[in-house]
Amino acid sequence: MEHVDRCVVLVDAGYLLGAAASLLAGEPARARITVDHAALVRQLRECAEADTRLPLLRIYWFDGAPGRSPQPEHRRLRVLPRVTVRLGALTRSDGRWAQKGVDAAMHTELTELSRNRACSDIVLVTGDGDLLPGLMSAKEHGVAVHLWAVQAADGDYNQSEDLVAEADERRVLDRAWITRAIRAKELGGSCAPPPVPRPEIAAILSAPLPESGLSSAERAAAPADAAPAPPPGRTGTGTRGRARAPVRAEAASRSPHANRNRSTRGSAAATPTGRRTGKGPPESR
Repeated sequence: MEHVDRCVVLVDAGYLLGAAASLLAGEPARARITVDHAALVRQLRECAEADTRLPLLRIYWFDGAPGRSPQPEHRRLRVLPRVTVRLGALTRSDGRWAQKGVDAAMHTELTELSRNRACSDIVLVTGDGDLLPGLMSAKEHGVAVHLWAVQAADGDYNQSEDLVAEADERRVLDRAWITRAIRAKELGGSCAPPPVPRPEIAAILSAPLPESGLSSAERAAAPADAAPAPPPGRTGTGTRGRARAPVRAEAASRSPHANRNRSTRGSAAATPTGRRTGKGPPESR
């Protein structure tokens, strides 16, 4: 029985999306990316048919799910043409999620396709070295195996070295290819939150300011280079007598009676007896 001239794509979704998240968001968490699954499937089909020069039979999408129950993304995928979804378990251990049974399901499908001569070329999108026996079995049945990798974030390999060595053809899905269907999510807020001061600094900042002679409105209206007002009872010279002298002079200039009385007292103080001299005008009787 001869092989049918068509290709099949086997996708390890945990590898594809985790490596894409590492490349685009800096960490393998799939929650950090958004995926256009229809566009991604279309790209996989076009690329597989171009590389193998054969029509596509089917894309198998292998992924983990809690309780093996289809998630919304799996429901979207399995209604697309030429797509079959195979689910393994998804368990949490030591704070991390891990797929269980996905590599075994991929191994079984890879072996059955090659043994039944359902296709002549198989494209593997994975990095798991556990698929090495299935890959070697497919080659023994005359199937050409194409191994695709997602561009590694650190520029190194993110696949099993033995898997890479045994593949017939290799291809790297680079950033430009990935970003056509996968995007990194925007973080909520571009500015970092302001630092919280230490308790002792917060106590200093919240303490009331000392009172001053000027109100806050007066301080705001005063020019920046103006000298501060002196305390009550002092002037800029620091001498009490000088501070009051202008006041007496001003008061004297306002009161003519005070000037006349002061001049009269000065004339009386000129004679020891206090009597008037003949130089003044005669008194009227």
